[in-house]
Amino acid sequence: MRRRTLLGTAAAAVTAAMSDATGAHAAPACPDTPRYLGMFREEDPAAIAADVERRYGVTPASVMWFDSWASGLPFPVSAARALWRRGVMPHYTWEPWNTALGPADPGQIHLTDIVDGAWDTYIRARAREFAAVRAPIMVRWAHEFNGNWYPWGIANNNTDPSLYVRAYRHVHDLVTATGARNVQWVWAYNNGSSPDAAYNDPAAAYPGDRYVDWVGIDGYNWGFGPSWDPAGDHWTTFDTTFATAYAKARTIAPKRPVMLGEFASSEDGGDKARWFREMDTTLRSDAYPDLKLLTYFDLTKEEPWSPSSSPAALTAFTSWVRQRYMKGRGRELARVAAGYARSEVATVHAPR
Repeated sequence: MRRRTLLGTAAAAVTAAMSDATGAHAAPACPDTPRYLGMFREEDPAAIAADVERRYGVTPASVMWFDSWASGLPFPVSAARALWRRGVMPHYTWEPWNTALGPADPGQIHLTDIVDGAWDTYIRARAREFAAVRAPIMVRWAHEFNGNWYPWGIANNNTDPSLYVRAYRHVHDLVTATGARNVQWVWAYNNGSSPDAAYNDPAAAYPGDRYVDWVGIDGYNWGFGPSWDPAGDHWTTFDTTFATAYAKARTIAPKRPVMLGEFASSEDGGDKARWFREMDTTLRSDAYPDLKLLTYFDLTKEEPWSPSSSPAALTAFTSWVRQRYMKGRGRELARVAAGYARSEVATVHAPR
């Protein structure tokens, strides 16, 4: 995760009105509707699940890790298989950039390079490794494209969202043609666009239902005085952070499940334990009905995101992840997207 501007505070004024209209605050339904816990830690993927079990007493439904294209590293097939032996679904954030270079560096990877085929050999090599897992995996490619902090961001590619769509489809089609039909594709945007301009609306960069299995949203409660605004108060509730972005997801791709690809709360400027408790209450009420996977950013980095940042926060987080509705397993998670796809087909072919 790099520096990103949280626009949830600016959106707070419209959140309540939008959420009632879009189902973010749906009427209470079945409290047992399953949600799935995802976790990210900066560790070997195969070790994350065991560490989460040790810390919080639960097995996550998925674990996520990152890799950049310029690293040249192979996809860790053995680690992915080891996760599945524990019943945990692998979630791979695949970043098309060179982390040693700035977004505007002439040697950086940009979307035109991908569309023009400069990375096809690399893409095919990773696709063969994806296929070798022989079990479902999530691939979150070029996330947060509506921010200006990554080289694949629309702001850094001639402010042309269609170029992002072309690059995404190119990667998807190449991976699929190489035989990796076990991939579930995650199209993920930041909860606020930076800059907030018409060209940077995520809707303009949607590749289409044929190319997307999950819609992802990234968002953080930055709290008081983050590095990008040391004097600013950016403490936001779970609802303020995500309601507007969730409503947008339901408008863009209403027939796809939603995940939080990254989320976390700081300790600075508010009550983190209360933040977790209020989130739990919201989710138990069956608000955000299509929000199925929540992937927590479990480390201390720009902010003290880790649940263990205070004893009270740790207690509240542990209570949340042990709730009955959060007990979904990886094998169930792997079937969620297919369930939405079947529903779509049934709708298309329903008698008139």
